[in-house]
Amino acid sequence: MDRNQNIEKRILWVAERLFLEKGFSGTSTTEIAKAVGCNQALIHYYFRTKEKLFWDVFSPKVEQVVECLDAPLDENIGFFDRVRNIIDFYFGMLELDERLAPFIVNELIMHPARWEKFRERYLQSESRSSAFNRFELMVEEESAKGTIRNVLPIDILLNVMSLCISTFIMAPMGYARGECDSSTRKEYLTHRKQDVTELIINGLMPPRQ
Repeated sequence: MDRNQNIEKRILWVAERLFLEKGFSGTSTTEIAKAVGCNQALIHYYFRTKEKLFWDVFSPKVEQVVECLDAPLDENIGFFDRVRNIIDFYFGMLELDERLAPFIVNELIMHPARWEKFRERYLQSESRSSAFNRFELMVEEESAKGTIRNVLPIDILLNVMSLCISTFIMAPMGYARGECDSSTRKEYLTHRKQDVTELIINGLMPPRQ
């Protein structure tokens, strides 16, 4: 790897850390350049604007979410197991970096223009459409068989995402500050994942006759 690639990768790594710690508005390209050990002109040379740098940092993470939806669809497992796998993925992704959930809320959902760009770039992209269309077909098939109630596929995914994200947003304060030990955190997340899974699965069950 040459020096230019090293600098570019370090800019991305430092920008991700600062964006997660301070938010988009609280982070300047000057601060990123200082932490990288380069001049600010290099930031603009590689990424042009802070907004583009933002998307270059977090696009791979968003693409992981799209892949998460697609991957279980190829497995020879039942529908509810597919849903469980999606929940497992979201919990695992958010647990890897506890700053990610508040970042998603503060920097994406709370900014209409950025949220609209996110929708256009990922929720309406060809790869998303392919994965979501497959998921949508599975939901329709399960509904027709009576395995699940009549529900919109997008509502299933939104319920999963919101419950997973809220787990890390509404975590006990000691957990959120990292004051709990690892076993306590693991116990908390295991309990919450079980609760979220039960809520989603039970919510999909058809009404009793």
